[in-house]
Amino acid sequence: MKIVDGKSIANSILARLRRQVSGMKRKPVLAVVLVGEDKPSEVYVKHKQAAALSVGIKFLLYKFPAGISQEQLISKIRGIQNQALDGIIVQLPLPAKFDKKKVLNELNPDIDVDCLSWVSLGKLVIHDNNLVPPSPGAVLEILKYHKINLKGKHVVLVGQGDLIGKPLTNILIHMPVTLTTCNKETQNLGKITRDADILITGVGRYQLIKASMIKQGAVVIDAGVSFKAGKMYGDIDFGPVSKKAALVTPTPGGVGPITVAKLLENTVLIAKNRK
Repeated sequence: MKIVDGKSIANSILARLRRQVSGMKRKPVLAVVLVGEDKPSEVYVKHKQAAALSVGIKFLLYKFPAGISQEQLISKIRGIQNQALDGIIVQLPLPAKFDKKKVLNELNPDIDVDCLSWVSLGKLVIHDNNLVPPSPGAVLEILKYHKINLKGKHVVLVGQGDLIGKPLTNILIHMPVTLTTCNKETQNLGKITRDADILITGVGRYQLIKASMIKQGAVVIDAGVSFKAGKMYGDIDFGPVSKKAALVTPTPGGVGPITVAKLLENTVLIAKNRK
């Protein structure tokens, strides 16, 4: 059994980005829009800021109160995008009153480094994307780093959310795998997950996946995040699952740090491709 060291993988990506940015005449610029007072979101943004600054990316944070109207927020985003940016994200979740899709579709697809606009998702569907969404990119990075052969493998993906499930589904269908996707209506989830050579979960539900739900020697990548008594957890019952899996990701310290690094990788890629 191997436990994925997400911080080590992320640091190797950041080191490469640092070398690339140091040779650029114009430093990449990333803008982050944060609405409301969601504490986990504030922590995530701080991690992104620290990582961006560590590689030489200029980080612009735009904070707005939860009381801002949707029309005002969209106007602010349009104004932010009038400057020279290489990346922009809207930190999720937004307060419940907002139409998330409408807000995200205001993002310029050319600098949509989270790949959450309909244009970006559409490019994934037709396999015409230049960027890989950060969370799915982190999952793929783990598989690549640990030399997991995907050919002919049965991949079971639990969760169909906008950040992980939907984009990762559209990436995996273009790969030589047998893909099964599961959602909250799936019957006999454990029966399906026990058949997985590679199990990927991104639900955000504490201990959803028990050791009895995976087969011996499976690769288990946990991209879910939930909080209980102020502590971060993933979707898997980590201790027992780690004893059966050949490779498993912890939470925190697994997918999360790599996701941040892949976000910055997208930003640098856009900056490098500018004419």
